[in-house]
Amino acid sequence: MMTRTLDGVNFDMPPTAGQVMELAHLHRKKLDDAIFSKYTHLGNYGLAQRKEVYDFTRALDVNQREQFYKLYNGELVRIADEDRLHPPEAEAGLSKFAVALVLVIVALVLYSTILSRMMS
Repeated sequence: MMTRTLDGVNFDMPPTAGQVMELAHLHRKKLDDAIFSKYTHLGNYGLAQRKEVYDFTRALDVNQREQFYKLYNGELVRIADEDRLHPPEAEAGLSKFAVALVLVIVALVLYSTILSRMMS
């Protein structure tokens, strides 16, 4: 059986569910540690971490890759902290009504400004 190492975690090929979950926990711990480092840019760190996982999964076939990401992402979501200030439903964005209302108000302001200049 072939083995590979990613971030210090030894993987059988194909990886077991326990190994994938161990990697997710390790990545979460490393990200938590990186938050408090003033020398680490979190965006670059997160992208580098995901790139390493991406490169690792290229050795898997399509079904194994899908299963890997399903387990990995599912475990990261499961162990994520609840963020009361940014609930998941806030990600939906603005409603179409709110956008239309703002556009109508802006149009009315512009129209009234142009009319007042033309009248004077």
